Amino acid sequence: MEATAKKNEDFFAEIEELKSQLEEAQDTIEAIRSGEVDAFVVKNDNGHRLYTLKSADQTYRIFIEKMTEGAVTVNQDGIILYSNTSFANMVNLPLGKVLGFHFDEFIPGESRASVQQLVKDAWNEEKKAEILLPGKDKKPLPVLLSLNSLEIDGGIALSIIVTDLSYQKETEQQLKQKNKELEEAQLVTKHLNAQLEQTVKERTNELFESREHFKFLADNIPTIVWTANAKGVIDYFNNRWFEYTGEEKMNSANDLLCCLHEDDKEKYIALWTEAVALGTPFEMVHRFKKADGEYRWHFSHALPFKNNVEVVTWFGISTDIDDQQRAIERKDEFISIASHELKTPVTSIKGYVQILRFNFEREGNTVAAELLARVDNQINKLSTLINDLLDVRKIENGQFQFHESVFDFNELVNEVVEETGRALVDRNIVCELDHTRQVKGDRNKIGQVISNFIDNAGKYSPADTSIFVRTTNNGNSIKLMVQDFGMGIPKDQQSKVFERFFRVTGEAENTYAGLGLGLYISAEIMKRHEGCIGLISDKGKGSTFYFELKRAD
Repeated sequence: MEATAKKNEDFFAEIEELKSQLEEAQDTIEAIRSGEVDAFVVKNDNGHRLYTLKSADQTYRIFIEKMTEGAVTVNQDGIILYSNTSFANMVNLPLGKVLGFHFDEFIPGESRASVQQLVKDAWNEEKKAEILLPGKDKKPLPVLLSLNSLEIDGGIALSIIVTDLSYQKETEQQLKQKNKELEEAQLVTKHLNAQLEQTVKERTNELFESREHFKFLADNIPTIVWTANAKGVIDYFNNRWFEYTGEEKMNSANDLLCCLHEDDKEKYIALWTEAVALGTPFEMVHRFKKADGEYRWHFSHALPFKNNVEVVTWFGISTDIDDQQRAIERKDEFISIASHELKTPVTSIKGYVQILRFNFEREGNTVAAELLARVDNQINKLSTLINDLLDVRKIENGQFQFHESVFDFNELVNEVVEETGRALVDRNIVCELDHTRQVKGDRNKIGQVISNFIDNAGKYSPADTSIFVRTTNNGNSIKLMVQDFGMGIPKDQQSKVFERFFRVTGEAENTYAGLGLGLYISAEIMKRHEGCIGLISDKGKGSTFYFELKRAD
């Protein structure tokens, strides 16, 4: 029993000794890592051996410990004298399983022979090599070994810096993949460029042919044709231009302006500048000078060609309308003379009719008086036509006189309704007037517009129907509307109703009397008053004509 107890005591004592040695070893390792010691002892077959770093420096060792690269120092037998934590992490072992072990034990078998030769050569000169270490989860870890001899106290050691190349290798792999994709993309791009070059070549040929066709067509028509760039600068004239003007073949805006009549230049430049700025069609009647110095009237019309977003170019034509213009001038002159010549006898006839009517009414001859009333009504219509013709002539000559005053708008409307109502006895005129307002303008001319609206409503609507006359106040303006329930106006003709001599065409063409001047004169009156005029109409459902003027109050 005593022997057994003695044996146990020896056993426990040996365990305690081993624990003490282990703690001492751990303290030594920690002291080496933290730079608290400048030397350490390694026991081998020949006994204990002291190792120290020459010019040992605590800061340097801390730097080595903190660096991300693995740092290992081995003696000439390949035993690891020092290792930082980074190398231990690379081989996925605790630091205690690295220090004192042979460096070869951490090298895979397939690389061991080459690394042994590398270590051997590194004692004489600096060496580098890439190998694979068994990393975490048995995943190979590519590293770069940088070996260099290092003098320490008592001899020479070998310093091995182990650099993790996994990120670099991964980057290289990604770069190779990107290069491969880039090469494929370059091949695709090269193919697309070849296709694009072929397409451009084909389109260029097509455009050249199209341009030649256009020039051939333009040069062989008896109308001046021209084009301009997006900024409105003329860049092409056809042959007709040079034949007409006698100019040399120079395509520029100056060529066109030089041939314009002086009285037309300012308006032409203003209209063309506005059209180019807004991208809207250009239209104007003006005069161009011929090669012999004669000026002839032309109608110029240009349209913008757009690429769905902006104007790319302009295409324009200038048509010689001198003969038509001269004919219109002669017609206007004839109408003016005829109107003046007719005005005096019509006035005299009206006076005689009124005297006869008065006499017949006094004698009690109601039948004759009624007949003369109808004659008087027709004379009034004739007088209206004559006055319209005279007004048109005045408008064309800029002699349309206006006499401005401030007046009550509803009062004027009621006066006109009462006056026109006498001639429209078979129509029911309904007034729906908003609060009255003051308006500044020519009272008689504005009354003429209202009268024209009501007369037209009666003319183009069936008997025994209503005509509505409405006014509304819209902020700083007042609006008048005259609505009928007659034949209406087709959509394709509504934009022309305010043109001179225009009359609605269709089944009822020429059914109603008139020259088509009333709405033209009305539009000019509104233009001079800086007002607006328009209509809303559906064929077969009637029309609503309106105008809007600024208030004076």
